Amino acid sequence: MDQKGTKTNQAPVTERSPTPMRIRRSSHRLFASAAVLIAISVFVGFSRTYYLHRWFHKPDLTLFLHVHAAAMSLWIALFLIQTLLVQANQIEIHRKLGILGIVSAALVPIFGVSATVIAARREVLAHAQDVWIVIVVLALELTQMLLFAGFAVGGFFFRKRVDFHKRLMLLATLSMLPNAIVRIIRVPSFVIPLIIWSLLIAVVVLLDRLAQRKVHPVFSQWALIQVVLLWLAFLVGTSVAWQHFAIWVVGEGRLLSILPAAIPTERFPNS
Repeated sequence: MDQKGTKTNQAPVTERSPTPMRIRRSSHRLFASAAVLIAISVFVGFSRTYYLHRWFHKPDLTLFLHVHAAAMSLWIALFLIQTLLVQANQIEIHRKLGILGIVSAALVPIFGVSATVIAARREVLAHAQDVWIVIVVLALELTQMLLFAGFAVGGFFFRKRVDFHKRLMLLATLSMLPNAIVRIIRVPSFVIPLIIWSLLIAVVVLLDRLAQRKVHPVFSQWALIQVVLLWLAFLVGTSVAWQHFAIWVVGEGRLLSILPAAIPTERFPNS
């Protein structure tokens, strides 16, 4: 009723639901921010050993490692560019760069696996005292490349379903992030970088949930699987059975007697 006692038809004020346009803009901002954060993390993490290695007086890399680093950098740069193009509504350019994205996505696991196996083989044949560290990293990075390949293939398969496509591509790129995290925080631990990486994925899922008012199926299923698989890879990598098997494989049938009876889990290479 109004002040004169007459009835009015005014509806109660309720909170306005977000419009599809507002949801889309929030989503664009989230994915663009994630892409920028990933690119900065990779640059900072690998600045000492690659991007600014001369500034830090580090030895130059071999030609293979230069190509390996270029392939990885290409994907990170392309992911950032593609995400920003979508935010700027430059969809046609985004689609044209998709072919380059396919080539880049194929190069990442090829050079990622090759570099990891070569590094492990070098340490095994040199009978390095801390060879077990490299063998744990081998388990982790093989799993990371498997996750990257799976999410990238899924992203290209669902390229016409934008909501699936962009989340799968983000998960693929996040699979590469532990390598940068361990070089940024530089602590002698396997566990801490994995915890930070897991929390970052959880934050992305939470922010996407707040923007969309629901958890997307890609995140509700595959983000959890991604985290679980990498933690399982860590646990398997620290097992004596994996250590002996991996050393036997990369060392052409050689087994080392220098392996400890129990693999410590608190150390991580500070390369």
